Amino acid sequence: METYAMPVQRETEVGAARRTLLVAAPFVAGAAAVALAFAVLHDALPSKIATHFTADGTANGFSSPGSALAKYCLIFVVELVGLLVAAFSIKNRTGGQRSLVVLCWALAAATAYGFIADMQANTRSSGSQATSLPPYQFAIAVGVGGVAAAIGWVLSRRRS
Repeated sequence: METYAMPVQRETEVGAARRTLLVAAPFVAGAAAVALAFAVLHDALPSKIATHFTADGTANGFSSPGSALAKYCLIFVVELVGLLVAAFSIKNRTGGQRSLVVLCWALAAATAYGFIADMQANTRSSGSQATSLPPYQFAIAVGVGGVAAAIGWVLSRRRS
């Protein structure tokens, strides 16, 4: 029985498409989760919501809910574009590509969690400086990112 090897150009195209998908998917999913959370929480959000917090969790930056959602989505786009550029600059170094995919999954999940926690904290306030985001939320975001990193690690294993 004869076997035919995939032409090198076709293999490269499949690799590039797979790499793009593995890098982009978590950011698209993260942005979709944040948009869904925004739609669910929109009616409970005050007219000005806290969008930036100090290290102790005190709010020190505010926006309208629509403006906040636009900022959140812009952050996902910036992260995605930066990491896509990095993905294609790595070329064929498999270990580097896998590490980058793991980073993408971790970063997108932690970012999405942070934004959703931010919106949730705002539903319990009147849009004032009293809004706070408990510091333990950062630890949870890191944990969520770690779980997503493990998913990225599994998904990025080399297929033969």
